[in-house]
Amino acid sequence: MILVQAIVNLLIYIMGSVLVLFTLLLLVLHVTNSIQNSRIQAMREQLICLISGEAAASRLKNKLYEVIRQKDGTVKSISQIPGIRSLRGLLVISETSDELTPEELNVLRNEISGKWFSKYFIKQFSNGTLDSIILVVKLVGTLVLEQYIPDVIQQIYAHRKNTHMQHIGLLSLCLLGSESSLVLICRDASIASLLSFRTLEELFNVYRGDREALCRRLIDTAADQYIRRTCVKAIGENKYESLADLVMPLLDSPQLNMRIDAARTLGQLVYAPAFPSIAALAHSERWELRAVVATAFAAYGADENAEVLIDLLCDKEWWVRYRAAESLLHCSDTEEIMRRVEQRNDKFAKEMFQFALDKQALRKRKEAA
Repeated sequence: MILVQAIVNLLIYIMGSVLVLFTLLLLVLHVTNSIQNSRIQAMREQLICLISGEAAASRLKNKLYEVIRQKDGTVKSISQIPGIRSLRGLLVISETSDELTPEELNVLRNEISGKWFSKYFIKQFSNGTLDSIILVVKLVGTLVLEQYIPDVIQQIYAHRKNTHMQHIGLLSLCLLGSESSLVLICRDASIASLLSFRTLEELFNVYRGDREALCRRLIDTAADQYIRRTCVKAIGENKYESLADLVMPLLDSPQLNMRIDAARTLGQLVYAPAFPSIAALAHSERWELRAVVATAFAAYGADENAEVLIDLLCDKEWWVRYRAAESLLHCSDTEEIMRRVEQRNDKFAKEMFQFALDKQALRKRKEAA
């Protein structure tokens, strides 16, 4: 009996040991499988990134947001993001920076300004491709990295025949509000402006410095007429009355577009000394100037200039009649104006003014609804 009990106990011990051993083996297998699965997942992600540039960019962007927002992420610094110091990384940083709040942008600025990424930044200025340099120049402006202003200027000069570089370079300097740098480049005749008037206008609109001071310095010294015209337009739209005397001589410019811009701006400023010269343009051979005058007369006083505006309402050019009709709406008694228009026996003038009245009535109904 004792022998049987001893054998049973031995068997129980052996079985228990086997169970413990199998349990340990199962745990080891589970841990091994988990590690292998993680490696396989990582390898899968890397493979997908190699195959798909979009997937790689998305992965970099997600990691970058982990750094910026610091919310339960495993990545705490930009230096922990594999592949971020690359052309694709620069593109992701550039796109991401356009989506951030000021607070988030400040976090990104600190990361980019850090020693680890700064080395890569500086390397691009000296040895990078044109695409990477353009992205770096854009980031300098977006992140307000003033320490790189000399590098931006150098790149504009080095690639003076590249329209994209000129655009991004000037944009960066505008975002930085670097007045002295912009004046230096805009006055340099060796850098021919490759940008359209519309593009330059957009650049002036994002300028973060003293725009009035910039216009004062460039209106008659910029090497390119588009830049000077941009200054003239900005003066009128922003009501820089102190600069009206600088615009006045441009009414006699040999360039038609400059005369148009000057007349429009002086009208917007309601600059009294310019009124006789602007009034004389009502008889210009160029309909573009007559149309600008029709708009300017409303600023100087529609009632006081009603007779001349009715003359312009009878103009042979559609746009002149349209602008004159819009200005006549500012008169205190539009019914009286209609009677005076009817006395001219010009059906086109009457139709245009009626069109303007109908348009005004429709706008008022929409506003009241």
